[in-house]
Amino acid sequence: MASRKVDRKPSGTPRSSLNMRRTISMAEAPTHVIDIESEVRCPAGKMYDLLKNHFTDLPVLFNEICKSAEVLEGDGKSLGSVRRWTYLMHDTSDELLEVIEKVVDVDDENRSLTLSAIGGDVLRTHKRFDVKVIVTPKGTGSSVKWHIIFEKVNEDDPHPDPYLELFNTTHERLELHYHKDE
Repeated sequence: MASRKVDRKPSGTPRSSLNMRRTISMAEAPTHVIDIESEVRCPAGKMYDLLKNHFTDLPVLFNEICKSAEVLEGDGKSLGSVRRWTYLMHDTSDELLEVIEKVVDVDDENRSLTLSAIGGDVLRTHKRFDVKVIVTPKGTGSSVKWHIIFEKVNEDDPHPDPYLELFNTTHERLELHYHKDE
């Protein structure tokens, strides 16, 4: 199994509290695993609540990227719920993209939520795209880990780096939302 770890701080990030660790593993081709972990200045319970329970608020929290968010089935946060959102990527001019995702696991005790893409643009280049977000307490803030498992349609298709930036932006915006009244 090949594994590569990259420590980096995203460019344009003014806060020193954000550290990103990225691990890429290629267990058995064509399945790939990427882990990203970042520290945020927001208590773990609050960050998890924002990620799990406020999905439809995403367009308000960072409207320059997320254009719409709607629940198609269920309540949007429990097992089996189906959600759709449209977004712009950093590297795709002004093309509006869409993903339809299903909530496949919820673990409130461990503050983790697992989503699986079941439709939309991400499946043009990926047969499988699953994301598990885990929020753990760390000091007065928390650590947010994004565990991404994906299979490419073609091995020449690019890694989903733009999605990594999207996940990073998501928790940055949620952190800013949490601190907006300070």
